[in-house]
Amino acid sequence: MKMSATTVRRGLYGMFAGGLFAFGSAAMVTPVVNAQPAPTQDSTCSVSAIATTSSTVAASTSTYLAANPEANQALTQITTQSPAEPTQAFSAYFEQNPQVESELKAINQPAAEISNQCGVEVNPTPISEALTDA
Repeated sequence: MKMSATTVRRGLYGMFAGGLFAFGSAAMVTPVVNAQPAPTQDSTCSVSAIATTSSTVAASTSTYLAANPEANQALTQITTQSPAEPTQAFSAYFEQNPQVESELKAINQPAAEISNQCGVEVNPTPISEALTDA
């Protein structure tokens, strides 16, 4: 049986193309097969989770204080005092207004939880810090 030069060339080209295809497939699959899974990290302690919690607590605190103008005014006055005085002033205010303290603690609870869980300080507002100290 005689083969023409064209038939032989087509066969060789086909084998060459098939070899390239097989090599290309192996080159693409090998890195995927050898890839190690990414180390898992507790997403609760990611910077984005902390930022989300912080912004949510700050927004909720803002909403609460806007709805309670007397508390807003009193706490605003406290925050404008010298750095040594607000801690005592916040404590005195919260002693006189336990319901406000309770409601603000509930609002700030997610920040306190993420602080404890992740070992970072999360104080989205001056009131958050005061509630942590109280």
